[in-house]
Amino acid sequence: MSRRPEKYNTKQGEAVLAYLAARRGAHVTATQIVEHFQSDGEAVGRTTIYRQLERLIREGKARKHAFEGISSACYQFVEKPQSEQDFYHLKCESCGGIFPLHCDAVDHVSKHIYETHAFQVNDSKTVFYGTCELCRQG
Repeated sequence: MSRRPEKYNTKQGEAVLAYLAARRGAHVTATQIVEHFQSDGEAVGRTTIYRQLERLIREGKARKHAFEGISSACYQFVEKPQSEQDFYHLKCESCGGIFPLHCDAVDHVSKHIYETHAFQVNDSKTVFYGTCELCRQG
């Protein structure tokens, strides 16, 4: 009996990766991915999508986030190697939008906390809550 190779690509796996890549910077749930494929008439089941998402996470091609107030995990395409990727996020308390934060100042704060207070911030779970520009203008 032959074993399945550790690393393999399937049409469905490539389709999930393409969906995430087309939404660079966005956070999507597995349900949104399922709905996308259903609306396109593609036969990609929920279990297959979860399996492919976990594979993409292991391969460093996707990241999984859990945000307060959102019951489902969110997934995001990873463009850069882990060491270069931005981890911080902004979450609007009005509209629920989640935005990646690209700001060197936050890196300095994280470094300061570590060096001065001997506390290692988990960058991958750091979310700043507030109100986005669109909601403030509305």
